[in-house]
Amino acid sequence: VRQLKEFVVRYSDYDGSSRHLRNWIRKDLIPIAVANPEVSIRTEIKRCKHPYFRGIYANGNTKTIGVKNLGEEDLTSYFNDLRNQVGKKVNQRKTKTTSHKPSIQGVWNERMDLINLEMEVQHEY
Repeated sequence: VRQLKEFVVRYSDYDGSSRHLRNWIRKDLIPIAVANPEVSIRTEIKRCKHPYFRGIYANGNTKTIGVKNLGEEDLTSYFNDLRNQVGKKVNQRKTKTTSHKPSIQGVWNERMDLINLEMEVQHEY
């Protein structure tokens, strides 16, 4: 049983970042709606804002994905990703991951000048 209950597409009818999305709505949205009758699909027009997809799940959680300037096949892929998810919240790590063993190569510094570095090797026996 799919957990996605409502799929919202917000886009602009004028702005360029929604250009591919408008073509996707005209061409692909009705076949997707027919293939997924358990999902309620809604479109909203909002000018001067970048487009996004929002999935509303059975447990009440929502997930939003920005889709500005994406191609039509990417938009279908993002819809499928939202449809196939369970709707759990993404848990972020509370602490940063640190290593207990320092690097044997030393600390990296972006100002190191390795191009003009001259090295001299001497063999002692």
